[in-house]
This record gives sequence, structure tokens and C-alpha cells, in this order.
Amino acid sequence: MATGEDRRPPTRGRRTRAAALGVATVLLLAGVAACSDDDDEPTATSRPTGTTTADEVVGSGDRYEATIRRGTGGVPHVTGATITDAAFGQGYASGEDHTCDLADQIVKIKGERARWNGAGADDVHLSSDVAWRTIGIHQRATADWAELEADDKALFEAFTAGWNLHLEHTGADQIDGWCQGLPWVQPVEPVDAYAYARAVILLASSGQLTGYIAGATPPEAAATATTGPGSDTTTATTSARSGPGSDGAVDLGAFAESVALAAPGDIGSNGWAIGADRSASGGGMLVANPHFPWEGELRFWEVHLTVPGETDIYGVQLAGLPGIGIGFTEEFAWTHTVSAGNRFTAYRLDLQPGSPTTYRYGEEWREMTPATHTIEVLGADGAVAEVERTTWSTHYGPVIDFPGFGWTDAATITYRDANIDNDEFIQQYFGMLQADSFDEFVDVQSTANGIPLFNTVAASADGRAWYADTSATPNLSPAALSAYEASLDTDPIVKVAADSGAVLLDGSDPLFEWMDEPGARDPGLVPAARQPSVERSDYVFNANDSFWVPHATAFLAGDYSPLHGRQETVRSTRTRENATVLDDTTPSGPSGADGKFDLDELATAALANRGYAARVLLEPVVGRCLAAGGPVAVPEMAGTETAPGLPAATVDLTAACTVLAAWDGVYDLDSAGAPLWREFLFKFPPSDRFDLGTGTLWAEPFDPAHPITTPSGLAPAPAGAPDPVLVNLARAVQALEVAGFEPGATLGEVQFVVRNGVRIPIHGGSGIDGTTNVVGATGLPPTVLDPALVDRKQERLVANSALYRVDGETGTPVVFGTSFLLALQFTDDGPEAQAFLVYGDTEDPTDPRFTEATEAFSAKEWRPVEFREADVAEGTTSSLTVRG
Repeated sequence: MATGEDRRPPTRGRRTRAAALGVATVLLLAGVAACSDDDDEPTATSRPTGTTTADEVVGSGDRYEATIRRGTGGVPHVTGATITDAAFGQGYASGEDHTCDLADQIVKIKGERARWNGAGADDVHLSSDVAWRTIGIHQRATADWAELEADDKALFEAFTAGWNLHLEHTGADQIDGWCQGLPWVQPVEPVDAYAYARAVILLASSGQLTGYIAGATPPEAAATATTGPGSDTTTATTSARSGPGSDGAVDLGAFAESVALAAPGDIGSNGWAIGADRSASGGGMLVANPHFPWEGELRFWEVHLTVPGETDIYGVQLAGLPGIGIGFTEEFAWTHTVSAGNRFTAYRLDLQPGSPTTYRYGEEWREMTPATHTIEVLGADGAVAEVERTTWSTHYGPVIDFPGFGWTDAATITYRDANIDNDEFIQQYFGMLQADSFDEFVDVQSTANGIPLFNTVAASADGRAWYADTSATPNLSPAALSAYEASLDTDPIVKVAADSGAVLLDGSDPLFEWMDEPGARDPGLVPAARQPSVERSDYVFNANDSFWVPHATAFLAGDYSPLHGRQETVRSTRTRENATVLDDTTPSGPSGADGKFDLDELATAALANRGYAARVLLEPVVGRCLAAGGPVAVPEMAGTETAPGLPAATVDLTAACTVLAAWDGVYDLDSAGAPLWREFLFKFPPSDRFDLGTGTLWAEPFDPAHPITTPSGLAPAPAGAPDPVLVNLARAVQALEVAGFEPGATLGEVQFVVRNGVRIPIHGGSGIDGTTNVVGATGLPPTVLDPALVDRKQERLVANSALYRVDGETGTPVVFGTSFLLALQFTDDGPEAQAFLVYGDTEDPTDPRFTEATEAFSAKEWRPVEFREADVAEGTTSSLTVRG
């Protein structure tokens, strides 16, 4: 571990082992909590009596009992005498707020969507079933379930017992969600909840490749084949590539688009940890700001779990999962951001002529393994028929059909998933349960090493700030890495994949097998000793760029695998804005005259909404605009398959220049100029915005010695050619006009979300804008079958634009971004925090929380977190005891 400043305040003596035990019930998006194995720890079948009574009692039995008090915003505060009691109460409360999400996702991962919903348009449900059965995560989880420790199973058993009690008590035809009365809403088995947790940790690997599995079908074998399965030929011959694998046979554009879709690029977060040197209280501070979908199954759910004298944890978890994924205890707080590293490697295979299911591996041929899946499909007449589909796998994993590459008689693509066998997340959090100190909390990251795909950013009560990327990463040998790096310069297909965030290797060469190494949590992964981490006493942060820049001026360089993330590469404007905000200790900066944050200053900084692109480019763009005068002639802008272009025209820029000259670069609701500036940036290709060599936006290129301040400056106007700055500003005016907006439209007029029929203006910027508070119109599409999402009509009004028409509303609709937002400080009296859960703690659009939470976020009205018992008691609006 790299260590920053050594100045640490002394550890305060109020920490107890009981407080430490609270940390470990946490499930960081993987979704499980575990019990202690101490002999005297109460279990699911041995629970003490005397739990708190409440106003209402649901259920009977003496195995579990919990109290659920609903506080401000409807947040459930769950109390139980044992951790399994608390898990039981959490399951009941989860069922109250999110019945449909868990029930639907279990149907999905079991491959039963078509059974209840029919094949779907273009066989979408049938293809989903085929893909998830091929991935086989439910089958793997079922097999692993038999090997789980009894205490580990007890948490899932308790959670699902609570969820099932709610379903039984309420009835499927009376629940408040979109799945009311549907026949697949049925009691959940503990192994199903465990399997769903295992599916969630595939978010950056198999979960992103489901759309390419069902359609992966081998071509007809050549009639003239002389070798193949069953032949006497067992030795491979090496020949030049033809077909996919040669430059000319691949549609690089289609391939680039499909590979880009396979990476969860729109799922991200900001995480800030403030140490004693920058904290007014002297204790650690945290900003948790996950940028996740506002709809569908990946919404967070806020909850507070307490076992008196043992556990006290507050935070959020993905809907339908037990535990807490991001949150805090009395002694430390943590958050996550999606890692920039690779969670899978794709492999291009050379196929045997005449036998497209036989692939070369070194000096031999290997046969792919077929799997025939029998899928039940509901017909239009209500009858259920069986349909068979066959998929194929290699020793790496399933074969996938990437558009632009496909599966020919010459080549295809397969992949290997770093998290497919990750059952170590149980040990990860069991170790956290046993932690007596922040040091032990840190140590379990390496001893269990079960984090699937996240960076961890954490702060301790005694003023330490810590960052690490301990996510599962394929481990290639030095020779393999060298060969891969060389192929980036010689193979355009490999380069296209890399530019989209995917690693494409030669699967016919054993050199590219993952390397087994001591210390790895599973064979073939990078061991804990070679995962990057740093502890400091001022601050650390991450905004989804690689581990290399966890601080504005202190870099985390070392001999780390490039599959863990790239060093000395250009940073996003969002990373640059995060670093600029955190590193500013000037009297006018966000941390005030003393350069130390208090809680209100930290919360204000998290929603300051300044855009980095405007911070550094607005002034020169305005100068260029004013110098050019009014009218600018622009050529036609081509459209795309999904959105029209813009016509050639002469556009008067006078109003646009005036609007931008008056704008302060902030993305608040009353900000006139923010929508115009965003449309201006959208008109530059990504290669320009990220300084990838075209040089039409930035004047000075990226300098690895100065990753926060470069690239910089506005590129000069080209001689003898239209100025792209003026052309793109004119096109931004045109785009706003198409959507019915003037150049001076405010952000609140343009950017919105509709909640239960109410159009609510939303502040914040996109990744292009470079704000810390990210909201936007695109993200991972939801996979729940909520009719409101399935039937929604959303069309982009102009190519290369953030402007849409959605069910009759025009502007920039927000579907993802800042979801849960927590600002926290540790004081001598314990943690104090403020929060938003922007869509409320419910999936029911008619619930007032569904709209009120979003309106509070729109108004920047932070909600004080009710963590201390006195605050919980004061904020309680209802109380319920559940027994099972």
C-alpha cells in the first residue's frame, strides 16, 4: 500500500468491537451479509426474547422478529435482536418497497421470461432466456449454495423469509408495484436471492454480453471439408487469417458500436474521502455519489439496520438485495465507483476449415461444447410450448456474435469472465464482520479480495482517507501483455476493441491464457499484492478513470497490469473537475477560508454544478464568437440510423454569443447557456473532446505530467477552412431550434424527468460537460419488464445531441446519474450526514415519495440522515413488528 502523509489524529476511544461488527454486515452491491461464527452468536434458530414491540404486528412464529420504523422520506429503520432478525426485517421492508424488481430479476436469470411473457418482439424474451441459461449463473449459484457455511445461508434465508412474509400478507394482487397480480410474482427461495446477487456482480462482464449470446450460431459447414470433428486430423496448421480476423472482412464501424455497447460506460460514480488535514472536525469525511440508473432494477434502496449493542449500519443497497452496499457505521464510511479495468477478456478464434465449431488452440484442434436449452414459451393463445435453442462454448466461455464480426467459417469470438466464479464476496464481507479497526477493514480487501468490479473510497472516524481498486482483473503474463500491446499497433480490430474499453486477444494462442499466481482469490486473476491502493490524510477520490490519479497532484504509478487500468492516459473532464474542486484551498474555494471542509461546505461542493469544459474553454469560445460577428454559414450535418441531421444554413450567432458571454459555466436550473453549451460540445466527435489526436477543440495536447490541467486551451481556427468552433456553435443553435428552444433557454426548461405525470426540472451536467453532479439521457437500459419503460417512446431529435422527444415531452430527459448522494462527516459525537435518494425509496409511481424525493433534489434540499436513536425516534412516522 502506498502511503501519503503520516500525520494522523489519535484514535478516539469510543470504538467497540460491537461497532466494528456492524461494518461487516455490509454487502457492496454484491449483496450479502454474513454472521459471526462465534459460538455464542445468536443464530436464526436461537434468538433472544424481549425485542421492541410496535404499533402493528404481522406474521407469527419464533424464528425471526424485527421492528421496522419508517422515518423521514419513508426510510426503513430495521431493528432486530440478531443479525438474522435484522435481515428478516430488511426482507419484509424490501418487499414493501420493491416487490417487482426482485421477482422479475429472478425470472430473468433463471431463463423463464418467455414462459410468462411470450417470446417478445424480435424474440427478446426468448433470447434473454437463452443467454442467461448459457451464462448459467443460477445453476452455478445453486451448486455453490450447497457448499456455503450455515451462517452465510442464514442471512439469505432470513431475508427471503421476510420478503415472502410481505408477499403472503399483502397478496400478489394487492402489491403496489407494476407487477401487481402477475402470475410470476411468487415466493422467493433463498438460493434464488443468492443467485441474483451472483448475477449482479457480472454487471461489467457477462451481464453486458447477453445480447450477443443467443444469436451466436455457427455457419453451415463447407461441403468440401476434409477435416473436422471425427477426422484423424489432430494437429493444427498455422495460416494467415482470412474472413473475420483480416482487416478487410470486418465491418469496423459496426464492430466498434457493438463492442462499445458491451461496456457499462454510462454506469459510474464519484467518490470523495476527506482526511484529517482537510476536515474541520478532524475526522474523516465522505461524499458518496453513484451515477446509476433512475429506473429499472439498478436503483438503490435506502435502509438502516441495527442490532442493539452489535451492529448499526446506514446506507443503500440495490433493490431486492440484502445488506448495505454504500454507507457508514460509527467508525468508517465507504462508497464505490465502477473500475476502469477489465472484468473479462474476449478471444478471437481461428476455426478449422469446414468445421466452424472446431477451433485452433496452439498445435491442436479443440471442439466447442454445445448446450441445448429447452425454453418454455407462452403463446398468444395462452398455451405454453417448448422451444429448443443451442448455444456453444469454448474452454474460455460462451461464443458471442458481435455485429460486424460475427461467426463465419474462418473465425468467431468467445470470452472469459473474471467474476463468473466469484463466491469469495461472502468471505469479503465475513471478514469485514470481524474487523476491529479500520486497518482490518482495509486488510480484508486483500485477504478475501472479493470485490467484483468497483473501486473503494473510504474514510475513517480518526481522519484517514483511503482508495483502492481491488476488483477482479484477468492476469496476463508479461509476454502476453507485451504481445497484446504490440497488436494494438498492428491489428485494427484489436485497436477498435481497445478504444471501446474491451480487450481482444488471440484465443488460438495459449500465450494469452490467464496466468495463475499465488495470492489470487481465483486462478487466473491479478493477486491482491499487485492491486493499487493509497492512504492519505488530505483526500483521495475516483470518478471512474483508472487508479493512476486518486489525487490532483499525487499519482499512483507502479507496475500494475494495463488490464487493471491505464496509466498516463487522458482523464475525463469529470475527473478533472473533481480534482479541481478537491484541491482548491484558496479562501474563495469550496472549503472556505481555512481550507478545511465542514459538512455544509462538502454538501455544497458536491452540487456546485460547475462544468470543467466551460471552466477552461468558455471564455475563448465566447471571444471567437464575438470576433466573428453574427451570421455563419454551415454545411449540412449528416444524420444517423436513429436520428436526423441538420440542414445547411446561415445561422446568426449574435444571440448565442450574448447568452454564453453572460453564463458562469454552472449547470443550475436557472442557468441560461448550459443547454446551448452542451449541444455545442456534442457536435464535436468524442476523439476531439478527449484529445485523441484530431486537434480541433484543444490547443495543447495531453501531458502525462499534468493530467488535470491538460489538454488545455482552445484550438486555433484552421486557415482557409470553416472554423469548427463557429460551425458547431451554429449547429447547437439549430438543434435547440428543432426542439423548440431559444439559444437562451435555461437548463431547468430543457432538462427534466417526469414523475407520475409531473415534469420536474433537474440540475446537473453530463459526462461531456464535466460536472461532478452527473445526470443524463442515456445509461444502461433497464431489464425489468415494467410496461411504463417497455412501452416508452423516446426518439433523439437530432444526431449528436442530448435533445429527445419522450412520450410527448421535449428536451433532455434524465434516466440516470446522481442517484444516492451522501455527504458525511465524523465528529466527536459520531457521524453526521445529509442525503438524497433522488427517486425515493419506492418503485410505486403513485407513492408520494416517488415524486417528493425528486422535487427535493431539484431544489437542492438535503435531507438530514436519521442515524442516532433520538433522531430515528423523532422522525418515526409508522412502526411495524414482523415475525416469522
